[in-house]
Amino acid sequence: MSETLIISGGSIDIDFACNYLKNHSFEHIIAVDGGLESAMKMNLVPGYIVGDFDTVSKDILDSYRTNPNIVFRQFQPEKDFTDTQSAINLAVELGTLSITIFGGIGTRMDHSLANIQLLQMPLEQGIEAVIINSHNRIRLLGVKRKEIELKKSEYKYVSIIPMSQCITGLTLTGMKYPLRNYEMYIDQTISLGVSNEIIEEPAAVKLKSGKIILIESRD
Repeated sequence: MSETLIISGGSIDIDFACNYLKNHSFEHIIAVDGGLESAMKMNLVPGYIVGDFDTVSKDILDSYRTNPNIVFRQFQPEKDFTDTQSAINLAVELGTLSITIFGGIGTRMDHSLANIQLLQMPLEQGIEAVIINSHNRIRLLGVKRKEIELKKSEYKYVSIIPMSQCITGLTLTGMKYPLRNYEMYIDQTISLGVSNEIIEEPAAVKLKSGKIILIESRD
């Protein structure tokens, strides 16, 4: 299966990222602007580097420009899309079936929220996509993927946040607060699904219609 790693410019725990990479391999690696500094710390050579390059240092950028095997896609800072969106567009163009994003969330809340929203792009095309860091794994469910199993051994806490006006048929099993064929409304019960807890394995999340943000967390 073609898998793509995107290294964005948010907060990255380098030790966590390196340990994660010991158990996961990727056909494509895309570094996004400031994420190139994290790639260097992880001793990764990306196949693609994208962005307007207003964040990464010139010395680091120049050190990668000497590699003829790296494809650069540079954009003007004044544009109608973020650098991370450019990377996701490229991953889709490459025909990937799975996208993992390091650095998708961080101190810039505007970028963090936008990157979570960007997960809708691969979701609509049936591509698995996840934002991951040392404490959280963030995915979307809905459209072509409406069911998933979860393990307590990976993440103890689970939060469900609606992205659609109405979520129908929401069913949670193996959790402290189970639901069965529940209807969740974004303007009424938006916080109902926050901070549930897995008590049996495998736990599962299912829905019939709508889109949700699925956040698995550890303390």
